[in-house]
Amino acid sequence: MPKLIDTPDALDAAIATLQGSPWWGIDTEFLRERTYYPKLCLVQIATGNADFVIDAIALPDLSRLGEMLERDRKVKIVHAARQDLEALQRAGVTTLTDLFDTQTAASLLGHPDQVSYAWLVEHYFGLTLDKSQTRTDWTQRPLSAAQLSYALDDVRYLGTLYENLREALDASNKLAWLWEEAASLSEAMVNMEKPEEAWRRLRGLNSLEPESWSRGCELAIWRERVAQKLDIPRGWLLKDEHLFAIAGLDALSLSALNGVTGLSPSTIRRYGEEIIHLMETPSVERRTGCSPLNWRLSPEGTRLLGEFQDKVKQAAAAAQVAPGILASRKDLEGLLLGEPPGRLRCGWRAALIGDQLASQADALPLEDRRQLSRGTGRR
Repeated sequence: MPKLIDTPDALDAAIATLQGSPWWGIDTEFLRERTYYPKLCLVQIATGNADFVIDAIALPDLSRLGEMLERDRKVKIVHAARQDLEALQRAGVTTLTDLFDTQTAASLLGHPDQVSYAWLVEHYFGLTLDKSQTRTDWTQRPLSAAQLSYALDDVRYLGTLYENLREALDASNKLAWLWEEAASLSEAMVNMEKPEEAWRRLRGLNSLEPESWSRGCELAIWRERVAQKLDIPRGWLLKDEHLFAIAGLDALSLSALNGVTGLSPSTIRRYGEEIIHLMETPSVERRTGCSPLNWRLSPEGTRLLGEFQDKVKQAAAAAQVAPGILASRKDLEGLLLGEPPGRLRCGWRAALIGDQLASQADALPLEDRRQLSRGTGRR
């Protein structure tokens, strides 16, 4: 049965062993169905000669592990790691550099977008991973041998995958692209929990009229701050559909809030006055962080979007990368709408297709590429 590291002394011994390894494969098990922040339960680490399962419930402060991982600039191998990094931050592992994400590496080698770890293991090694513990409760103790084995499987093959993928990236002159993506992932850790960025992640916001759009931004920022403070899922506080409905109200009052279909009376009692005050008193974020204009693509912009998507597919096929990692629809829309420079204007993407698309977009006046939304939405 794999050993569970659940005491400070055992953690110190594991850290000493880890320092002698040339790389580390890292994964986590966490729960967040009832919380805003992920509740870290386990940290699995594989090395070239030892594997560990660290009990993050018994050892909630892993800052000593974080200090070692930050201090030692060895490769940390992960797979689709954004949520894992968020969970690790809560336990004191605040900065991880030199990240080799196997999902990103696979996309750069032309494998399907967002390919799973299990798919890669089967593709490269012909092994089918056990799925029996997918919905297990990782907070329960003691953990069974089957649970610990399942957890270790998530890191057991990362080292060999890393060696295969790195060799293929090096042979195709794409290794520098991977490290560029790794730097972006490390940088993203800093901005993961910024409430003022919440409106950017809100799908459907551009279906609102300009003034309602501004209110929607304000509500998204407020919802994020309260959800963080209470450590509850943001949807428990205010569902997206209710946020949009409130933002679109012609008049703000408690009776108007009571008229929003499905909005909980308890939410209105607890937060109604606060929401009304919020809408009537714009914050700094609403005045400066969220533009009062809500742009969508004009017919000419839409035509160019289709043309750009075709060019991305052609460039991705020529470079043998997954189209989604080269440029998303959102990347292309941002380029056409004149939004702040995104990832298409820098690094390997710019050299491959971004500079070409940016030059074509910039040659057409901005007013020909966009128009003010009137509630029709961008998509």
